[in-house]
Formats: sequence, structure tokens, C-alpha cells
Amino acid sequence: MSAQSPASVPPRHRSLRTSLRAALAAVPAAALGVSLLAAPPAFAASVATWDKVAHCESTDDWSINTGNGYYGGLQIWKPTWDAFGGTQYAAYPHQATKEQQIRIAEKILATQGAGAWGTCGAGAGLAGDHADPFPAEPPAPQSNMANLTPVGDLTGDGVPDIIAVEKKTGDLYRYSGPSFGGGSRVKLGYGWNGMSDIVGVGDLTGDGVADILAVDKESGDLYRYSGPNYNGATKVKIGSSWDSMANITAVGDLTGDGVPDIIAVETKTGDLYRYSGPNYNGSSKVKIGNGWNTYSTIVGVGDLTGDKTADIIAVDKSSGDLYRYSGPNYNGGTKVKIGSSWGAMSGITGIGDVTGDGVPDLLAIDPADHKLYRYAGPGFTGGSRVQIGTNW
Repeated sequence: MSAQSPASVPPRHRSLRTSLRAALAAVPAAALGVSLLAAPPAFAASVATWDKVAHCESTDDWSINTGNGYYGGLQIWKPTWDAFGGTQYAAYPHQATKEQQIRIAEKILATQGAGAWGTCGAGAGLAGDHADPFPAEPPAPQSNMANLTPVGDLTGDGVPDIIAVEKKTGDLYRYSGPSFGGGSRVKLGYGWNGMSDIVGVGDLTGDGVADILAVDKESGDLYRYSGPNYNGATKVKIGSSWDSMANITAVGDLTGDGVPDIIAVETKTGDLYRYSGPNYNGSSKVKIGNGWNTYSTIVGVGDLTGDKTADIIAVDKSSGDLYRYSGPNYNGGTKVKIGSSWGAMSGITGIGDVTGDGVPDLLAIDPADHKLYRYAGPGFTGGSRVQIGTNW
């Protein structure tokens, strides 16, 4: 649209203006008179400053329509609204939300400057405020380590150990319990950032040392590695198409055959399946639930309820609530909420009893501070939380 002369612009509804503003009614708020601007355009303003403009323009009424040709909290002229793309939100400014009105006003401000709102813009300091009203949220903090995996006692000291992958390098490290501190860190291998869903499953090969399972991200193949070092020489392919599964979790022996089982969620359907070891192939696949793609994390934690069957905990994606499910079928009838605000935690893993109270414990990384915390079962409450490591 071309710039229009002040005389062609509808007069404002004077009840919304001070007498000084009424005297300047010939200069339209948010009109397209670019050539009339004396000051260079500003490019942004905070919501607080736009609130001041709206207080002057419309007495804070973001839905106002007095029939004077200007609409909404910032009294934007309808042709201007259209020209700057406002109709993507609503036909008229007053029908749009406050944020949407401000977003269009930002475009007007960048082109026409604060003078488009006359004395209201000047009085609000619109020309001098260059803050982004709706800055993009910073990316969520990320932990340094991934795939924390309990592997039992690898060092012979009678205390469980864990392995974890350093995200930056892909190196695999072993940490000794019960504190899992950096002083106990030993590098076991490299190239592990190409693997996902690393799971400790106990001794599958009969050598007395825990084995692990891992899915190759590129091929989707499932591999078994033997401890205590989990190097390439011990790598055995035992399955394929496992990239269609998520939250692969060890749950101990659910079938009574003396061999650990695992559960996993089919990403396409959200169905939960149990697989029997030692090969976890399709012939042992049994569907035991549905709707499990609503959980971001599913972890086996051992027997929390005293029924001698492994339980699992799961974090709801939308709420961040923590739930406990009892085996062997983990159905809704056994679902118990045991915590909240777990959505921000990563590396959640059951570690067995490291506190000596006979109840399984839990480890988790808080990405906000890169610290490793231990939670005592069976409730894993914030009151049981103990920091045991840094730079995680």
C-alpha cells in the first residue's frame, strides 16, 4: 500500500485520547505514513513498553472496537493490519490476542518507527526500547553423559558399577559405586555415540560377568557385548529392526526360566512388549500393554513392593510425573504416582541397593547443573536426593 495523507485517514474516537492526542488526530496511529516520520525506525520493544502504549491508546483494552477505524489495544488501522500480515491471526486487530497484536505492531515499528503511535509511542518510550518482546526460549540444558547403565559388580569390590557414554567424544566409561565419582572413572572404549538404548541385562553367557545390549543407530541391529570391558571382540549381533523400539529396559526374570527379560515400546504404536533372553528375538515377543509412548523414560528398578517381581518406573512426557508399575505385566491396575517434576532429569537408571537399606536406589542427572544425584527407594522423593557427582 502507498503512503496516505493524514487527511484521508479516519479520525480517532476522541474519548480514548487526551486533549493533546485529539489535537494530533490527523497523524494516524499505525498508519502507513512512512514519509512523515522524522525519527529512524526502532526494531523492537518489550511487552512492558507495548503495555504503556496500549494504556495510552486504548486504556488497556486489547479487544476494543469503537467503530473509529482503529482496533485493539494498540489502535491499529485496519489497512495497516492487513498490509503487515495481521490477517494470518484475525480479520481485525481487536479479534487477535495481545501477543498477536504486538507481533504485528513490531513489524509496523520496524518500518515506520515509534512515530506511528504519535504521543502515545513517545510517552511510552517506544523509540528507546529495543528489547525483543518474545525472545526465543533458550535450549534446554543437556547433560554431558548419556546411557547410564547398571552392570553389576565389574571390579570385584562387592559394589555395583555403572557404565556411561560421554556425549562429546562417544567414549565409554566405567564408574565404581557407591559414589560413582570421577576418581573411579575408567575408559573402556570409544565410538559408543553410534549406539542407543544401552541396557545391562546381567550374565547371559555364563562367565559370571554382566553383559549389555545396545542398538546400532544406523542399522537398527541389536548387539550383545560381554563384560567387563564390552569391547568389539565380544560384540555379537542378536537381532535387527530394533530402531523401531524405544525405552528398552531390563526387568530381570519375569518368566521364571532363570534368564533376564527385557521390555520395550514400539514407537509407531506405543505398545509395550516383553522379550525373553538370552536372544530377545521375535519368537519371544509378547505384547503386555499399550499407550506407553506417553512416557519419555522407562526404567527397571528391581522389587520395590516386596512381591519378588521387578517393578518399573516411568516419566510422563507431558506432566513430568513419575509413576511406578508392578510386574510382571505392568498394567494400569498397578500404576501408582510417586513423584513429580521428573521431566527435566536425564540418565535415570535403577542401580540396585547402594545405601544398604535393602531397597533399590535410583540415579539421575540434573542437566541444569550437570550433577549426578542418588535417590533412595522405594519412593525416590526429593527428600532422599543426595548429590554424588559433578560434570555429568
